[in-house]
Amino acid sequence: MASLLRMTRAMSLVLALLLITGTAARAGEVQVRDVVKKAFDVRPGGTLVVDMDHGNVEVLTTREDRVLIELERIAQADNREQAQRMIDQHVYDFRQVGNDVRIRSRYEDEKGIMRRWRNQSRIKLRLTVRVPERYNVDFSSGAGNVEIYAVEGRIEGRTGAGNIELDDVRGTIDITSGAGNIEVGGDVSWAKVHTGAGNIELFNLTGAVEANTGAGNVTAEIMRQPTRASSLSSGAGNVTVHLARSVGVYVDATAALGSAECEYDLKVEGKWLKKSFAGEVNGGGPELRIHAGVGNVALLRD
Repeated sequence: MASLLRMTRAMSLVLALLLITGTAARAGEVQVRDVVKKAFDVRPGGTLVVDMDHGNVEVLTTREDRVLIELERIAQADNREQAQRMIDQHVYDFRQVGNDVRIRSRYEDEKGIMRRWRNQSRIKLRLTVRVPERYNVDFSSGAGNVEIYAVEGRIEGRTGAGNIELDDVRGTIDITSGAGNIEVGGDVSWAKVHTGAGNIELFNLTGAVEANTGAGNVTAEIMRQPTRASSLSSGAGNVTVHLARSVGVYVDATAALGSAECEYDLKVEGKWLKKSFAGEVNGGGPELRIHAGVGNVALLRD
């Protein structure tokens, strides 16, 4: 188990270093950097739509009724002319549709054909967007980290390879990473979170949650009474739930190959390496399913 989790962490680190941040400039190479900026007047309640083939994304808030966009591009090549040509081959589109703002970013060759990742990795992209505090976010990235802070609304999206961090957010969440860690904190009334390989950490949840990782640990804090069922699972990793004493649920917890711990008055049962516990906690309520294929499960008082 320990070696498997170490391998999972190492794999996430390698992906982050090679796929997201790009390779470091080699001896003799030069870098060309430019920044593109754009602003749109909007009203709260719209949607930011981000569609990138690769690059890191950061979404922050502003007290203005505007969407402020800043796209940083850094290309590295054998000489300045080649680096500038790579910048020129990156195409982007910023546009406003009603109260929504749409951002599209692609790296293409002179014929408009998408370049392979081998070439994309030599141009780094960093997109920073400021939106009104009450605004929805819909993102899609082939590879890159996504960070969203202090936004109130609906947050949906996916990244093929990269970490996703949401902090001080309020509303509902539906996010996926093909390979990367996911961290969510805030007043979240409903969350659906999935990663193919990586850890999931969920803080201060105020509603139901569905969280799943193929390989990695899942940790969640459920602080307020959910109105529907929740499910947290890992194919290979530990699943730990911190439950507030005021929250009532019906727990069904199983470790197919691992141990089980429960700080509430439920008996842990099982033979050999399979362990489980089930029953009402704090008077019962919606189902709370906790499952680990290879790993431990735990329900702790908070």
